[in-house]
Amino acid sequence: MNFVTLEFCIFFPIVLFILYLSCYHLGIYKGALLAGNIFFYAYAGLTFLPLLFTVIILNWCTGKFLFSSKTTCSKKIIITINIILHILILAFFKYYEFIILSLESIFSLGRSIPITLPMIDIFFPVGLSFYTFQGLSYSIDQYRNPTSHPESFINVSLFISFFPTILAGPIMRGHQFFPQLGKCNYISDELITGFALILSGLFKKVVLASYLSEHIVRDVFQSPGIYSSWTILTAVYGYSIQIFCDFSGYSDLAIGIGALMGYRIPQNFNAPYLAYNLQIFWHRWHITLSQWLKDYLYIPLGGNKKGNRYINLIITMFIGGLWHGSHLRFLIWGFLHGIGLALVHFIKTVCASQTNVQYLLNIPFIKTIHYIISWALTFHFVSFLWIFFRAEDVPCALEIIKRIIIFGQEGEGFPILVIPVILTGLLIQVVGPYILTSFTKFQKRLHWIIQTFVLAFIAGIILKMGPDGIMPFIYFQF
Repeated sequence: MNFVTLEFCIFFPIVLFILYLSCYHLGIYKGALLAGNIFFYAYAGLTFLPLLFTVIILNWCTGKFLFSSKTTCSKKIIITINIILHILILAFFKYYEFIILSLESIFSLGRSIPITLPMIDIFFPVGLSFYTFQGLSYSIDQYRNPTSHPESFINVSLFISFFPTILAGPIMRGHQFFPQLGKCNYISDELITGFALILSGLFKKVVLASYLSEHIVRDVFQSPGIYSSWTILTAVYGYSIQIFCDFSGYSDLAIGIGALMGYRIPQNFNAPYLAYNLQIFWHRWHITLSQWLKDYLYIPLGGNKKGNRYINLIITMFIGGLWHGSHLRFLIWGFLHGIGLALVHFIKTVCASQTNVQYLLNIPFIKTIHYIISWALTFHFVSFLWIFFRAEDVPCALEIIKRIIIFGQEGEGFPILVIPVILTGLLIQVVGPYILTSFTKFQKRLHWIIQTFVLAFIAGIILKMGPDGIMPFIYFQF
C-alpha cells in the first residue's frame, strides 16, 4: 500500500481511531497495532504474509534460545544458523534468477550444447530486504548482550512488521523501538511536526521526483542514443536529485506517519549532497542502512584496524551494492563506492601527517576553496555512480558515460523547467530544515481549525502540482 494513495488515506485514519479506542489496555493496543501492520502488508499480497511470519518467528525463537543457552559455543551456533537462514531467504527470493543463470553458465563451459536448469517464477516480496535486516539486528543485538531479556512475541512482531517502515525503511533498531512499546502511543506530542514532514515528503515525491522522472530521466536512461550530450548530463544530475527526493521523501512520510502515531523513527537523510567527501556523504545518505552495515558488517570484519581498513570498506560497500540486487550494475556501483571511500581515507591519513598541509587548510580563503572543490568532486563522483544504479544494464550505463565524455553529441533536448527543478532539489537541502522548523513554530501558534485548513490547503496544492499517476517509490523494488 503506497502512502500516496486514496487507499492509505482511508486506512490510516481508521487505524489511528482504533488505536485511540484501544488505548485503555496496552495488550489490546498492541494487538490492534499488529492487526493494522498485518493488514497493511497483506494489501501488497496475501502470499507474502507467510514469509513475514517466518522471519518474525525465526528472530523471536533466536532471542529465546540465545537467552536460555548457557555456553558461548551454543550461542555462536544459534546466531550462525539465524544469519545463514536470513541469507538463504534473501538469496532465494532476491538472487534466485542470478544464481540459476550463473550455474547454467558454469555447467555449460566446454559443452557444445548449453545446460538449461529448471526456472520457476518467483515474486519478490516487497520490503523483504528491509525487514530481514531489521530482524537480523534484533537477533545479533541479543547475541551481543547475553544478559538482555528477549522481547515478547508480540513486541518482536510489532518491531519487524511496523507498517510505516516495513516497505522501505528507515531500518530501526530494537533499542530505538521497544522502549516506545511501554505505553499506548495514541496521542502524539509531535502532531504538527508529523504533518510538516508528511507535506515535505509529498512535495519531494509528487512535485520534484515525479517531474524529473517523467520529463527527462526515464526517457534518457531508456534510450540514451537519441539524446544530446547536454541532455544526458542533465539527466544524470536529474536522477541524482530524483532519487534523493524520492527516497528522502518516502522517509519523511514514514517518519511523519510514525510521529502522528506517537513513535519516533530515526532520521534517514541529512543533506547528503552538501557533503564535501564520500565518508560524510555516507553519514548523511540512507543513514540507517549505512549504520547497519557499519555495526553488523564493517566492524565485525575488523573496522579501522591498520592494514585492513581499505579492504573492509570495499567489502562492505560491495555487499551494500549486492543488497540492492544481483545485477552487475549494482555490484559495480557498490564496489566503486568502496574504492572511493578507501581513497578518501587514504588521502585523509596522508594529509593528517603533513604539517604544511594542515597549516594551509587552516587559512580561511584556502579552506573555503578546498571545501568548494571537495564538494564539487564528491557530488560529481556520486552522480557519476548513479548512472550504473539507474541504467537498464551495464552496456546502457557505458553508452551514457561515452556520450558524456565525447561531449558535443547532437540529439534531442529537454524542457527548460528541468533546470530550476534540479536546483530546487539542491536548495531544499540547505533551507529545508529551516523551513520545516519555521513552519512547525508557525502552525503551533494557530487554532487547530486553522491548522487543519492550512495543512489541507498546502497538501491540495502539492497534489495538484503533481502528475495524474504517481509512480511507486524507487526503493520499493529493493
